[in-house]
Order: sequence, then structure tokens, then C-alpha cells
Amino acid sequence: MQVKQVNKRLYKHINMKARDFMRDLENGSNLKTKKKNTSMILAAFMIFILPIMLVFIGAFIGGIIGENMQVASNRTFQIVGGVIGFLLSAIIVKVFDKHSKADEKSEKIYWDDL
Repeated sequence: MQVKQVNKRLYKHINMKARDFMRDLENGSNLKTKKKNTSMILAAFMIFILPIMLVFIGAFIGGIIGENMQVASNRTFQIVGGVIGFLLSAIIVKVFDKHSKADEKSEKIYWDDL
């Protein structure tokens, strides 16, 4: 008996969400154009910390690959690994920037005010 009540409530909830979704689509709401608000801490991490981390990780992995290949110049593999890490971080930051937006409610600080 209780299982049927739970199923009925779940069915009503899903039905209500589907109706809300369809009403939003009919009103012209385009769900694909909505962007997610991004916190400042996450944005600062993505711009300042992530590239540095990926450069070091790329250089470390490049050094390991150079040691395993037993070449005379291990530094070349470290440099190439660091460059690949930097390029990967640039791509990640670009994608992150494209899919995020600033919070309109936050206080704006302009250069003229400083």
C-alpha cells in the first residue's frame, strides 16, 4: 500500500516538472543559452593556479617519459611536457570562460573608483 502512494507522489512530481519544463519552452526560454554563475574563488583558481599546476605536472610527466626512453637530454622532454601542460591549461581556461558568466548581483569595482 505504501509503495503505491510513493509511486503516485513520484509520478505527480515528475509530471509537474515536465509541465514546468514544457511551459518554459513555450514561453521562449532557451535552456542552452543559460550560463552558470561562477564563484570568484573557482575563477581565480582556474586562471592563476591551474596553469601553474599543469605546467609542473607536464614537466614531471615529461621527465618520467625521458627517463624511460633513456635519452641523453632529459630536459628536452621536461620542456616539451611543460609546454603541453601550458597549452592544455590555456584550452581548459578558454572553455571555462566560455561556459561561465559573472554574477550580476555582485558589486562592480571600476578603475575610476580606485
